[in-house]
Order: sequence, then C-alpha cells, then structure tokens
Amino acid sequence: MTYSPAELAHALGLPAPTDEQAAMICAPSGPLVVIAGAGAGKTETMAARVVWLVANGFADPGQVLGLTFTRKAAGQLLRRVRSRLARLAGHLGAPQAAGAPTVSTY
Repeated sequence: MTYSPAELAHALGLPAPTDEQAAMICAPSGPLVVIAGAGAGKTETMAARVVWLVANGFADPGQVLGLTFTRKAAGQLLRRVRSRLARLAGHLGAPQAAGAPTVSTY
C-alpha cells in the first residue's frame, strides 16, 4: 500500500499539504530542489517528503540527505523528521526504520 501525503498528514494530526506541496512530496525518487521564498513552507514540505519516502518504503532514514541554507532550518527539519518518523512507526504498525537522516547546511 502506498500512503498519500494527505493520509500521512492526517495520521500525524497535521494539516493536509497544498496541491503544490503534495506534488513535491510524492514526486518520483531522486534529487529535488525546492526554491521558494521565506515562509512558503519549504522546511515543512521537506520534512513531509522524507516521511513519505520512508513510510512508503522508498528510502531508509539513513539514506536521506537534507540540505538547507541555515542552521536554524536544518535543526527544525531534523527535529520534525525524527519526531514524525517515531510517531508514524507506532501509528501505521510498521517497525521504526533504522538509521537517521543527515541534515546539514550548504
């Protein structure tokens, strides 16, 4: 079964992503670049993308590299991903994936 971005958001008690965010979250596997202004939801969308990849078996957390421009955004992204993956593992009945994503600045 493949979980949609909206289904995962619902399972985590988060607002559903916009159509644009959902398209990025479930885009085909591979490197992606997200370019948007401040406050547009880049960090949130990146966190949702990692959760979607892991929840659907496309990646293990240890295979993820997230890059941001600021230390603040890197810290926020890593905290969101870690907490959501831990919550999701119990909610979906799947074992928690091994490893941790790497999040850093350019």
